[in-house]
Amino acid sequence: MGILKTIRAGLAGTALALAALPAAAQDWPGQPVTVLIPFSPGGANDTVARTMGSALEETFGVPFTPVNATGAGGFVAAQQLVAGRADGYTVSHQSLGTFILTSLMNEQQVDPLEDLTFVAQMAQLTSAVAVPASSEYETLQDLIDALQASDGSMTWGHTGEGGFHHVNGVSFLDAIGAEGRDVPFDGSSASRAALLGEQIDYAILSTSNYLGFENELRFLAFFSDSADAVLPDVPTMGDLGIDLVYVETPSVWVVPAGTDQAIVDQLSAAISEVVGSDAYRDELISLGITPAYRDGAEVRELIQNRIGGWQAIIDGLDAE
Repeated sequence: MGILKTIRAGLAGTALALAALPAAAQDWPGQPVTVLIPFSPGGANDTVARTMGSALEETFGVPFTPVNATGAGGFVAAQQLVAGRADGYTVSHQSLGTFILTSLMNEQQVDPLEDLTFVAQMAQLTSAVAVPASSEYETLQDLIDALQASDGSMTWGHTGEGGFHHVNGVSFLDAIGAEGRDVPFDGSSASRAALLGEQIDYAILSTSNYLGFENELRFLAFFSDSADAVLPDVPTMGDLGIDLVYVETPSVWVVPAGTDQAIVDQLSAAISEVVGSDAYRDELISLGITPAYRDGAEVRELIQNRIGGWQAIIDGLDAE
């Protein structure tokens, strides 16, 4: 049975709940909904957005049409979103770690916390410290010992300055009191290739980079609050007693500030039903992505609690 047929069975409760909503929300959606996706087709976040959109078509009976609007760390899509009407008929998928970090690096035309309403989280992308399976570093402590004993010449890869992998890598070195030479790559596939080619000592990657390379990569620890659904046996930094600021990047749908809260609540409830389905969970885990739900208020609280620490790291990068 396909994912949409399986999810459909779990959404009956959502459909029944719609009748209790105010009239404005009951009338939504009366036409197709556009989903702006700030990523190229085929990537992890693009796949999450399209999978969710397809499931919501089953719930609401109207198309959720994906439109890729790439560029500027998510702000091309955000600008298109806020330029339109706050009527619930255009939403945007955002990977909030990258999106917020981009706003901290440089002032943007859209303020993520002022100009947008967070609807709900549907997945979580996290960073992990990775080494080749052939590496002498069997555990994170092995790597820490080597970094602390080195002269700062050990190399590590990431996907670009200011991205969440880079920020997490910098925070890790700060937390253990060590130095290393970072090497930016154009995308995680290039970073992984350099790691497997032993051109760098370690890399900061996501679980989506692990699939297909299970016998070639070793993940040592995640920058995460909780165990990763794809690799649950790999410890988190907290499990290992390492106190540091890190960036998880929730995959979240957002709408313009001022959108009817009843519409936001209706969409959030439907997303919750999808994320809770076994079909959606299995689909995402097969892609190396952790399914996760938070409502919009919880997402906002998470960002507000951590944004100060992220800003401090960004300011430190600017000072170097």
